[in-house]
Amino acid sequence: MSEVRSVPADYGRSRLTVRTRWRATRCGRRDSHAGIGAGHYAQELAGGLATALGELRSGFTTRHAALIDRVREEAARIVTEYDRRDGDAPAALARFGGWVSQWRTEVAACQQRGLALTACAEQELAHYRAAYARAARQEEPPAAQSPRDAVLDGSWTGGPDWSLDDPSVRRALQILEQRLGPTAAQAGR
Repeated sequence: MSEVRSVPADYGRSRLTVRTRWRATRCGRRDSHAGIGAGHYAQELAGGLATALGELRSGFTTRHAALIDRVREEAARIVTEYDRRDGDAPAALARFGGWVSQWRTEVAACQQRGLALTACAEQELAHYRAAYARAARQEEPPAAQSPRDAVLDGSWTGGPDWSLDDPSVRRALQILEQRLGPTAAQAGR
């Protein structure tokens, strides 16, 4: 039975390395000759992809923890100033808007890297399936579930609002939208 190691870190180039293509092709031929179905390779690939995406998100949140802390602190300051004191703090609002924009830009870049990892996993599965079909002398490659379907959730394909679900952050975003207009508040989306 073939072994699929964790999805390599060099997948971010949106194309497979020669070694990965070779390994997928070799495993496809070997599994076809052994009579092993293609589903297990897809499951192991999805497991490796889930691990890689988890590591990507974990590393991202660790590296950007200070930024999200600043966003939350500034949001609390804005909510206090605007809702409780009925004051006006345009400088704090501008800082908050800038940090939220920066956060959303960083999240969008991380999401794109995750989608590139997924695309490479799908390419690897396609190489495996093609080699499997050639070795078994089949017209069509065997069916196997796409890693994208098994692993990606809405946080990878949706808006860049990771960790912006705190009530004070949501309220500060509403204040920002009221003061600056909806297009300025959604900058970075």
